[in-house]
Amino acid sequence: MNLEYFDESLKLISYCGTTLGPEMKTIIESSLTALQGDHKLTNMFFWGRINGIEEDYYVAYGYTMDCLRKRRFFYSTNGYNWFLMPEVNPELNEACLVCTEMFNGDPTMFIDVTLDPQFTIDENQLIYATKPEIVRIKEEDRLACTVTLITEESALIPHGGLYKQVDKTFIYNPLFHGLNEIEAADLSNYQLYREPQTSWNHNLLRRVQYKYPIDCLDTPNDILPDENGFSLTLANHGRLVLIRSLLWPGMYFFHKVDSRKHGFCYFGAGKKNFDLLFMLDEVK
Repeated sequence: MNLEYFDESLKLISYCGTTLGPEMKTIIESSLTALQGDHKLTNMFFWGRINGIEEDYYVAYGYTMDCLRKRRFFYSTNGYNWFLMPEVNPELNEACLVCTEMFNGDPTMFIDVTLDPQFTIDENQLIYATKPEIVRIKEEDRLACTVTLITEESALIPHGGLYKQVDKTFIYNPLFHGLNEIEAADLSNYQLYREPQTSWNHNLLRRVQYKYPIDCLDTPNDILPDENGFSLTLANHGRLVLIRSLLWPGMYFFHKVDSRKHGFCYFGAGKKNFDLLFMLDEVK
């Protein structure tokens, strides 16, 4: 959610049934403006809020050169004092996903997570199970992992919104002027706001006429379950597109038709919906 049109973005995201209160909106907008200046960031974005028991975590991010690979994430418990989020440890991803406890709101707090046992089969076809591993996680590290997982699996951008330059850095496309009504209603005209995780030609082969600088990003179909991970609806007489993530309930994307204005925002407990496959009537 771009800070440049923060107030309008909150009004558009309110069509999904959630937003920030007037007081918190003012606090976050002013503090992020100061944060952007202090860190000399080119753009500043409000990522969302992860609900906690004692305190909630407000999350924001910004970048200087590369808007995809060089994002810097920040968090706050009061919307005013912001702290740089630590580097993500990929080894903690599994523990963060299986953790059933709510976030507490204290970044210095530690929690023990019990992982599932590992099963192996020997040459005699006998099955052996290891003892369940207990991983101790600091809530600040868990927050960083959770924010990264949510962003990579549910954050969207309109097709053509990002442009890959010859030096391999990504920028917001200055020639992008929004999707029209027909394009906006098709989920295939959106891309995942993450570094491509498929082969270089995987996304290009999906389009008859492709342009590598804008077609190199992954699409929502790369998120399992295929073609069932997102729900697209139209509002405001078809002039506003709202896309909800079914895999990460609480992640909302909006795009104002025929305009550059788009963004995403998360409001939830940081829990992944592992039961999605059982909730669908038909999985394609």
